Amino acid sequence: MHTFARTQNNWVLMEMDPENEVWIHTEEARKLGLKNGDYVYLVNQDGVREGPVRVKATERIRKDCVYLVHGFGHKAPLMKVAHSRGASDNYLQTRYKLDPISGGAGLRVNFVRLEKAERPRLPSLASLARRPFEERRM
Repeated sequence: MHTFARTQNNWVLMEMDPENEVWIHTEEARKLGLKNGDYVYLVNQDGVREGPVRVKATERIRKDCVYLVHGFGHKAPLMKVAHSRGASDNYLQTRYKLDPISGGAGLRVNFVRLEKAERPRLPSLASLARRPFEERRM
């Protein structure tokens, strides 16, 4: 639906895909007392906290991993539609290792724990779509 982090401020697309979800294996979710639709914060090994983000319990992921779609969790206040919807994987990536041959960054050295959270109270997308045209262009 969305293209990288470029389309989250488009209210038409956000109506179809309004926030990302954190995927977690069904058994791990059950151990943590979580179910589909619950909200959590993700806290990495350095104490960086992101979210809240909705839980998607599924067996389509390994038990020792979580998955998050890239491009959500924007902090810029002028991105009025996307502001604070979901969690940002970028903010959680505080450590990396560089490959000595290619120079590519290995970002799979970051770990998170999940903390229960309340459902966020955000303005409806419909109310944001009704803003004056001049304000939407900002």
